[in-house]
Amino acid sequence: MATDSPEFKQGAVDVADAFEYYIDNLNEGRPFILAGHSQGTMALIELIKNRFGDDEDLRNRMVAAYLIGYTITDADLEASGLKIAEGADDVGGVIITYNTQADPSVESRMLFPVAHCINPLNWKTDDTYAPKSENLGSVFYNDHTGEFLREEPEYCDAQIDLATGALITKLPEDVDLDFGNQPEGVYHRYDYGLFYRNLEQNVGDRIQAFSEQ
Repeated sequence: MATDSPEFKQGAVDVADAFEYYIDNLNEGRPFILAGHSQGTMALIELIKNRFGDDEDLRNRMVAAYLIGYTITDADLEASGLKIAEGADDVGGVIITYNTQADPSVESRMLFPVAHCINPLNWKTDDTYAPKSENLGSVFYNDHTGEFLREEPEYCDAQIDLATGALITKLPEDVDLDFGNQPEGVYHRYDYGLFYRNLEQNVGDRIQAFSEQ
């Protein structure tokens, strides 16, 4: 597994050290949000398992964790004391997670049979379909330069496949995206970008809900 490699283990240590520095020197007891993708999410999973399980105050101060692009398991939740978000504005130790794919798609290296998922268009954890009209905007950047390329509202839909835990979406027929080295039908590279504006709005919604507790 990737988590067994020396490179990943060192990266996870660096993430944990950065978090401790932030908590000790910069946070000053305030609420906070965690966010990661792919290997970043893998490192944050190690962080929440090792750091949050025995610290109720830390769990309660975390508005939410956006741990996208890798599988969150029941064992991860048990070790961390956190839970999967069940709506658009639940806060305090909740995790937002999903892995985006086509239907059908080749097996993803990021999606395990025990995966949890929440739909970033309607914020449901069942298989309620969210049409593309609910997509506030997909945003695309150049991965290498950070240059903004374009934004497209109502770009794609979303529905959870309860059998696999995957977030299924249908892209436009004339799609022109570089999916990198991912297997066919695995949209891992665009987990954030495809639902960018909905995620952006949701961060604000959860911050507002947290402040009104």
